[in-house]
Amino acid sequence: MLANLPSYYKSTLIIFSPEVSFNLQTTGMDPITRRHVWDIIENAKKGRAIILTTHSMEEADILSDRIGIMAKGRLRCIGTSIRLKSKFGTGFVANISFSGAANGTSVRGGDEIVVNHEPVKQFFKDHLNVIPKEENKSFLTYVIPHDREGLLMNFFAELQDREKEFGIADIQLGLTTLEEVFLNIARQAELESSASGSLATLTLTSGTAVQIPVGARFIAISGTESAENPKGVMVEVYWDQDDSGALCISGHSPETPVPPHVQLTAPSTATSRRSILRRPGPTLGIVIDPNQIGTETFG
Repeated sequence: MLANLPSYYKSTLIIFSPEVSFNLQTTGMDPITRRHVWDIIENAKKGRAIILTTHSMEEADILSDRIGIMAKGRLRCIGTSIRLKSKFGTGFVANISFSGAANGTSVRGGDEIVVNHEPVKQFFKDHLNVIPKEENKSFLTYVIPHDREGLLMNFFAELQDREKEFGIADIQLGLTTLEEVFLNIARQAELESSASGSLATLTLTSGTAVQIPVGARFIAISGTESAENPKGVMVEVYWDQDDSGALCISGHSPETPVPPHVQLTAPSTATSRRSILRRPGPTLGIVIDPNQIGTETFG
């Protein structure tokens, strides 16, 4: 079986016993050869326990029967891929692709069909109360929280019946990725280790700079209170990891009014002193407990 491995990779394979224990690097392999190595590992699993360490979420998802995720030197979770995605992921991912053959508007003398996404977006909003996470002229991507799972069967049955009406070419539904699970766990680990209160600067679409704690998800923006929005506005912050593994801001949601029921904490002493002295600096971001944010605020 191992003889099938290309000769230029055999130097990375170290045989320790007849039970086929080995150390193998797949980093840098072309996709075809890496897939071949994965097949070898799959065949070697029969009747054995293999411990595989990898930074590739795709590799872990394909090869592992049980997955353990480490962050900040600790084992944070262990379970099957589906179990981890269900417990630590944000929900289901729905991708809607459009054909452009229906419900569209012709532009440039008929050279291009621009599909009107609004009926589909309204359909998702009315039935699941979610908004698109990604959108372009060819597709919409939605993240559907786990608490809407009971609605999905009837929802997608009706959506499929109205494919022609909406100009839909394809509908795909799946769990969120293992990479997102890893990022969620890493974010929690970063929060636990941020006892020193490290801050990051979030730059809003308007150009306003907001200081927020590293890893915070929902942030109310101080100074945005008005008669229309007595508690001001808030955003959901999206986090990623840089090359060193530290959390960094990758974006944020549109600004949304803070719901009336949300309890906001008082500004920090340092920030209050800065405001009193009128010193310039980033706007204060007030962390909101995610448990206070209902499904009516963010989809």
